[in-house]
Amino acid sequence: MTLINVSIITPVYNVEKCIEKNIKSIINQTDKNFELLLIDDGSPDKSIQIAEALLRNSDINYRIITQKNSGVSVARNKGIEEARGEYITFLDSDDYFNENFIEHMYTKAKQTECDIVFCDYSEVNSEGDILVKSRTNYLENYIDGELAAFKQLSDDITIGMRSAIYKASIIKENNLFFDSNRKYGEDMVFIVKALMHSKRVISVNEVLAYYVIWENSITQNVSLKHLDCYNSYVDLLEYVRKGGKYKKIEKFLVEFKIPYSISHIFSVFSRNKDFYDDLFKFLNKSDVKKYLKNYKIQRFDKNNIRYFIQCKSIRYCPKLMLKIFNVLR
Repeated sequence: MTLINVSIITPVYNVEKCIEKNIKSIINQTDKNFELLLIDDGSPDKSIQIAEALLRNSDINYRIITQKNSGVSVARNKGIEEARGEYITFLDSDDYFNENFIEHMYTKAKQTECDIVFCDYSEVNSEGDILVKSRTNYLENYIDGELAAFKQLSDDITIGMRSAIYKASIIKENNLFFDSNRKYGEDMVFIVKALMHSKRVISVNEVLAYYVIWENSITQNVSLKHLDCYNSYVDLLEYVRKGGKYKKIEKFLVEFKIPYSISHIFSVFSRNKDFYDDLFKFLNKSDVKKYLKNYKIQRFDKNNIRYFIQCKSIRYCPKLMLKIFNVLR
C-alpha cells in the first residue's frame, strides 16, 4: 500500500459561497501524495455537494466523513482519528493553500527530520485582497519543541491552523485533541501542546497559506465566547504544570499571557454596555484578581508598560478604567 505523506483535515459547515476556492487550492497542489478528509459537520447548505462535484473528476484522494453538527473542534478531532498520513495539517474550509504547500512543507520535514514544519501565511479579505502580507518570523535552523512553544506564546513566531504540518505520531501518541468546550483559543492550546511534544521544529520561509478574515468572525464581535481566551490559557497552564518540566513556559503564562488575556477580555467587553455586568462578574473572581496581580513586564517597551498599567488599573478600579477606555475610544 502506498504511504500517504500528508492528511489534510477540513471541517465543512455552511460555506457554499467560499468552498470552491478552498477545494481548488487543494486540487492544484503540485505534490499529490496526500489525502483530503472533508468532515461534514451537519452542514445544511450545498457546501459538500460543491466540494464533491469538484473532487469527483480530479485525481485527489479524498474522503467525506459525516457527523451531526458538533462544531469545528469535534470535526477536527474526527479527522485526527481518521487520518492515515505521516503528517497532519488543518485547513478551514474558507481558507486556502498556495499550490506548493504540500510539496515544500513535506520536503522540508523529510530533509530536516522535523516533527513540525510551519510556513508564513497572509491574511486576506473575502475578495482575496491582502490585508497582512506576512504573519511570522522565520527560523534559520530547526529548534527544539519547548523553545518553539515559548516562541509561539511570546509571538516571536506565529503558527496558525492553516500554516503547519504535524507528525501524526506526535499528535496520536500524546492524545492531542481540540477542546470542544472552548470556542476561542482552543487552536492555540493545541498548537502549543504539539510543539511541546516535538523534538524538532523548523520553518519554510515563504507564504504558503491564506487566512480569510470575515467581518462577522468571532474575533470581531463582542461575545461571551471571548471568555475562553482566558479559560484556554488557564487550561494550558494546568497541562504545562502536569508535565512538570516546562518551568519557563509556566512562568510566562502566569506572569504575562493569562493577565494579558484578562486585559484583552476587558478591551472587548468594554465595547458594548450589554456585557458590562458579565465583565465585572468576571473581574471579581478571585483567580482573575490573582492573575492580574501576577503580571510582570517582560520587556520595557510601550506595549508592555501599557499592559502593566492596564492590568493594575483593571484590578483596583475597573469602572474608572472603563470610563477612560470609552473616552479614548
